[in-house]
Amino acid sequence: MGSILVAGLDPALANFGIARMWLDLETLNLRLDRFRTIVTEKLAGKKKVIRQNSDDLRRSRELHEGMHQELHGCTAVFAEIPSGAQHARAALGFGIAIGVLASCKIPMFEVMPLETKLGSVGSKTAGKPEVIAWAANRYPEASWQRYEADTRGKSPHKKGDLHDDNEHVADAIAIVHAGICLPDFKNLLTFLKATATANTQ
Repeated sequence: MGSILVAGLDPALANFGIARMWLDLETLNLRLDRFRTIVTEKLAGKKKVIRQNSDDLRRSRELHEGMHQELHGCTAVFAEIPSGAQHARAALGFGIAIGVLASCKIPMFEVMPLETKLGSVGSKTAGKPEVIAWAANRYPEASWQRYEADTRGKSPHKKGDLHDDNEHVADAIAIVHAGICLPDFKNLLTFLKATATANTQ
């Protein structure tokens, strides 16, 4: 029946994780196409040259442009929706991320954080390091970031250890694994399979 391209999104203002994956319509096996973390650097406040609102707008545009580049060709998207901000700046960041998600024209399926953990590591209490380790073990051929040797001896990490910065793309991968099990997506999958069968007749 062939495969479709899907994407997982771990949205945030500073680090927006995206994973593109091929889903086999027959076996539901996933194959990693590529991943990326869109990093938006805060420039406002540095020598007071850039206003905060102007900087927020720039970062929003970078997220919007980057997300739409990565979603090109995708049939479905899975995303965790930010919630639970403790401070005003965090709430603004969540709002920007949600606004970027809202601009997506591809069918989007919401995945809860608990579903992401259960759909990947299989534990409700899984932490970021566990999700990173799970994703790297599942897709060892991917270009995972790893720590360099610490010549000062201050880092708890050894050379070659998986870098903490992998968390955003690892989460995006885990979101896809959880998303393809959602009832709403299975309904879409039934339609896609029927369409694929009809096209071959």
